[in-house]
Amino acid sequence: MKFVHGEFRVSCCGNVVVTHAYGPWNQECVNNFASEYRAKSVGLLNSPWSDIVVVVGESLLVPDAERLLREKVKAASSAGLSHVAVVLGESTVRTTTKAQLDKVYQGLNVHYECFDTLEEAMKWLQQFSYDLDVSALEAHYQKLPSS
Repeated sequence: MKFVHGEFRVSCCGNVVVTHAYGPWNQECVNNFASEYRAKSVGLLNSPWSDIVVVVGESLLVPDAERLLREKVKAASSAGLSHVAVVLGESTVRTTTKAQLDKVYQGLNVHYECFDTLEEAMKWLQQFSYDLDVSALEAHYQKLPSS
């Protein structure tokens, strides 16, 4: 049995799914994430929705997890995921994380951009008319571990 490496928090905030991703992820973490993501986004299926992914700390994907995440994103894009805004926080592996995510989203039918702040990510998504539920976003932040 393999142990899960990596953590996440997922919330549906209007037609924007918000995720905080922590630490390095392995396949088991990607599978757990996909299961929770699917449960939180089920009401959005077959209509356009977007993601905000906040990467916290030294977040990397082992090679098998990178391939699996790409498969999961591809499936979500066929069900309506169309834009992903990634917030890359302070990290010593920021460049590597971005390179991995570039490979995950390359060639998929998803518009993907990286940002330094949540505000920049939200502003980018606003131009595509996504309805971010601010009260749900605040509730998401209240559930996050204290730093």
